[in-house]
Amino acid sequence: MKTYIYSCLILFSILSITLLNAQNTAPEVTNVSFSQRNDGSFMVDVYYDLNDADCDTMVVTMLASDDAGVTYNLSADSTSEDIGADILSGIGKHIVWDFGAEHPQIYNDQIQVKIIANDNFDEPETGTVTDIDGNVYKTVKIGDQWWMAENLKVTRYSNGEAIPNVTDNSEWSNLSTGAYCAYENADSNISIYGLLYNWYAVLDARNIAPAGWHIPTDEEWKELEMHLGMSQSEADDTFWRGTDEGSKLKSESGWYNNGNSTNLSGFSALPGGYRNYSSGSFSFLSNDGLWWSSTEFYSYYVWSRDLHYNHSDVHRGGNDVRSGFSVRCVRD
Repeated sequence: MKTYIYSCLILFSILSITLLNAQNTAPEVTNVSFSQRNDGSFMVDVYYDLNDADCDTMVVTMLASDDAGVTYNLSADSTSEDIGADILSGIGKHIVWDFGAEHPQIYNDQIQVKIIANDNFDEPETGTVTDIDGNVYKTVKIGDQWWMAENLKVTRYSNGEAIPNVTDNSEWSNLSTGAYCAYENADSNISIYGLLYNWYAVLDARNIAPAGWHIPTDEEWKELEMHLGMSQSEADDTFWRGTDEGSKLKSESGWYNNGNSTNLSGFSALPGGYRNYSSGSFSFLSNDGLWWSSTEFYSYYVWSRDLHYNHSDVHRGGNDVRSGFSVRCVRD
């Protein structure tokens, strides 16, 4: 017996257009139109005109919303043709979206999309920094800030004393002092995702950051997000905020289902998962990346940032100090 999976007809509403400021003349997206094919394939054709006065190649991305533009969290990864890197100016640019394959059995009249063009005229300024263990990290300048472009994996405080490596789940959940671990205690995860630290290690006066660097405050995270396009009110909000700032932070590879990633910032965020504060268990490697700030939310809770493979925006919330999160440092 054959089994059939039916996709419901998708009804599109308003199409919105976003222009990103480039470092020279911003590219312009106009005359956007779309239609669903009537051949039963549930393919969607998106057309747009693209112009850049400086004749640069551009990075074109498409974001999708299923709540009339309140958030742009609907994945739009099954796309081809005039999308991605090295797109030139032209009339009648064409994106093919295999909606039926990506979102079977979805019917929604609240769907909107954004076409985003960025000419990325200047490559970001980069460098390196070395921690006390001799690990060398890539760094990147984003706005007026210098950030590590890799997750921290140091095992000693700046005075040379060891940070305890706690592998037992029960012991982890009952800690009130600094500790680190590899995801699922597997050394093979360290080179890619770095280590996970509880906030006691982040808070420790002996300092886990390389010399001349520190754990970012909540305000320094906001500065990064606003440089990438958030308004002040969005940055001050909680939960999922902004539009495509998360996409600009995420590495182009390493995320489940491509992760809506453009990495236009050079931050190269990777989904290192996390360790649960109450059970000590590990979750969501390749799906989520979570990073500490140095700013307390209230007693035993700290502001953090979360990027998710199916979100183009950035989550800001308070998390228990016993949680195991990734760490990025910012230069003093």
